[in-house]
Order: sequence, then structure tokens, then C-alpha cells
Amino acid sequence: MAAGHKGFDMKGQGLSRRLVLRSGAATVALPFLGSALWSRRAGAALCQPPRRFMAWFVPNGFNMPDWTPTTAGTTWAPTPISGPLESVRKKILILTGLDMQATAVPAMPPADHGAGTGCFLNMIPVNGHETDPARVSLDQVLLPVLNRPDCGQPLIPSLQLGVQGDNGLCDRATCDFSRSISWRGGVAMPNIYDPALLFDRMFAAATPVPSAAVTARAARRASVLDHVRADANSVSARLSRTDRLKMDQFMTSVRAVEIRIQGLANAPGGSICVGPSRPSMSGPLNFDRGITPSAVIQQNVPIFLDLMKLAFQCDITRAITFMLGNGSSNNDYSFVVGQSAPHNAVSHHGGSPAKLAELTLIDTWETTQIATLLKSLDDIQEIDGTTVLDNTTFYMGSDIGDGSAHNHWDQPVLLAGGASGKMKIDGRHLNYIPSMPFPRPLVGPQGGPHTGRVFLSILAAHGLPSDQFGEATGGPLTELLR
Repeated sequence: MAAGHKGFDMKGQGLSRRLVLRSGAATVALPFLGSALWSRRAGAALCQPPRRFMAWFVPNGFNMPDWTPTTAGTTWAPTPISGPLESVRKKILILTGLDMQATAVPAMPPADHGAGTGCFLNMIPVNGHETDPARVSLDQVLLPVLNRPDCGQPLIPSLQLGVQGDNGLCDRATCDFSRSISWRGGVAMPNIYDPALLFDRMFAAATPVPSAAVTARAARRASVLDHVRADANSVSARLSRTDRLKMDQFMTSVRAVEIRIQGLANAPGGSICVGPSRPSMSGPLNFDRGITPSAVIQQNVPIFLDLMKLAFQCDITRAITFMLGNGSSNNDYSFVVGQSAPHNAVSHHGGSPAKLAELTLIDTWETTQIATLLKSLDDIQEIDGTTVLDNTTFYMGSDIGDGSAHNHWDQPVLLAGGASGKMKIDGRHLNYIPSMPFPRPLVGPQGGPHTGRVFLSILAAHGLPSDQFGEATGGPLTELLR
């Protein structure tokens, strides 16, 4: 792409065969099995493990003093919020001092949460650009590389997922800017909020299936896997020992998730679920409700983690965006804090030590979910001895830095994975504000590089070099690249 363009051409994505098991009731994508691939060209090289990308949005910023390591380099001491990431420490990168203030504001409308969420993964302001067709998010720009024809294409080009947040408050702008981080051609790509519908999309059909249709199909089958088990056994006979093990692990994992969803749906207060049918677990979204109940978060997030892992493990998709709450999210974290704790309300701490302590508990729970997913990806071996995490580029960020100040600089940013060896994600803490005092303030000084330069670095690592992404300029950050 030529330098200076703020939009990316999304055309020219070809299709090619992939390995799936099909029946009249289900289409199940298999794990990436190198020994099952073939080519009509004699001596063709085996396809390398596919590359993957995930963007993870945490709303309302962090309690930054409890997130930021006090030293740079690789020997920094864990902080209360970063502590859960120790299990994957060598495959993360904490970035301090990035700045997207000039892109997010002037706002009004939207206000700061909507402004920060609206430009989160595309770096185009909302104000004055509400219908800009050049708005395209990083996940969508990467698709031609992630879904390259020589490795076959995944069943689903990309997935957009989220936990219901403060749906009724959209900061006086179109709610798409608060409820989506994935954009294509100026159009928001809506999230799937229900893990049951996500399961259907991944394993039962190409699109979410209405409850009535799923229920009717359930009468014809006991499980998604029952219709494909014989075919899977046939395929397994031609696999290498390593790939047979991967197939067994895959079938076991899918069955385990099925059982969990069935059990949850039949639990008190849940929807009735017969067999593998996937009714809505939480009922219709209430867009007027200001606070998302704790039960929704406690029930849905663990299943989302399992399904996202399977989506990458089974090569169902190679691009995922996940919102752990919408912009201005008021997810109720009473199950973490011990009393009513709407996230946005807690983040408006006003300097209260008690509220800041509650915010740290919420933020630590959030990083624990990230660590759980990253560790699960790192436990899955690829055909070449690397792991799924090694071939994934993971980006976490937020709409703001501090909940009271609503600043769009000094925000929490985390990279993880390995970008298939193209990025230097090696356990460092990179502090772009050397003047940052410690103990650090709730909002640190400005002066660091534009947050969008991280995206330019990710693009360069994927063979898409550019000097501009949205309104971010300056090229990639060389210290992030190998």
C-alpha cells in the first residue's frame, strides 16, 4: 500500500480449499493438520502454521499505578494488575506512554469513551468522520495476509465478539462507535454477544442459527460431533502421529464446550437447551439497561475464552476482536469486588483510595482472563514445534487511560504472542516516557509515540509496510520488529 493513504483496499481475497468435515446438520472445521494437506504440484512445500491476530478491548482504562512496571527492560517486577501475566511473561510486551489524544479529540460528540472506542482499532476520529468510508480496522486490513490462499482459508474470515456493556449510553453519537471495534469500509461489524450463537457459527453453520431452527435440528442429532465422527476417524487413519493427537484433543475440546453450554443453559435462570441447541443464554439484549448483571459476565466470559481458543486451534478463523465491555461499560463486577461495582462508576474514582482499590481488583480480573487465554494458546503445539500463541499477534488496549481524567494518552497497552517470529515480543517493558516519576501519578506525562505506530509495526511484521494508518503517521516502531 502506498504511504499516505488512511484507508486500505480490502479487495482481492481469493478462495481455496480447506479441510472440513460436513454432514447435513453440521460443518466442522478441523485443526490445522499439516500431514492432511496435499498439492497437485509435485514436491510442493508443506504449508506453514497459519498466522493469527486478536484485538482485545478493555473499557474504562486501568488504575495505571497498579499496572505500570517501575522499571524498563526484561527484569521488571510484577505489579498487582500485571501479575496474572507471569505465566506467559516471556511472550508479552508492556508499552507505557503511547498517545492517541490527537486522534480521539476534539470530540463532543461523542464524549471521551465513545471517541476512544470509535478510533480504537482504526485511528480515525469519530467527530467529523462518522460516515468516513476509509474507516477500516486493523483486523480487517490484515485479512489478506492471515487468510492467504497458499494455506487455505478459514471457515470464517473474521469474528467479532463482545460482552454486553453499557448499551444505553453511546456518548451522544451513533452507538456503533461504542459497541464495535471492527470496521470495514466505514461500516461497523457487530459483535456476537451470546456464546451459544458463537458456537453455532463456528461448528454448526456459516451464520448464527435462530433458536427455532436449532431446536428442530437438535431433534435430529445428539451432538454436532455425532454426524462427523466417522469421517473424522477416516481422516485420522491418514494422519501422522502428531496430527492424530491434535485431532483427538480437538474432538475432546469441542465435546467439553458443548457439555458446558448445555449445562449452563439448563441451570436455574438459564434458557432451556436441548442437546446442542443454542438459545440465548441471557435473553434479548436490553439496550436501555445501564448495568450488565454479574451473572452475564461470570457465565459468558469463560465460554468465550474456550471458544476463541478453539477458533484458532481449529483454524475456524484467524482474526478475532473481543470487547470485554462496550465503551462506557457498566459491567457489574460485584462478584470480584464483593459489593455492587458498575465498572464505569468505579472508574470515576475521584481519587478515592477505596474506589481505586476496587478498580485494581476489576483490572486484575481482566488481565487474568487475558492470561488464561494466552496460556491456553501457548499450550497448543503447531506442526513445526511452535505454539498457536507463537503464531498469533495479540493487542490489548483501552478507550482511555484514567477513568476520572478520560485521557487518551498513557493508556494500558499490551502486545503478546510472536507474530510468527516477526515481532520482538520478549517480556520487555518499554517505557516511552523516561521522565515518568515513580510512584507514578494516575495520569502520566505526554510525549510518547502515537498509539497507531504499534499498528504500523504489526502491519510491517505481516508484510504490509506503510507510513500511515488512519491518522497515525511516522512508520513502525523499529524496537518492536525483528
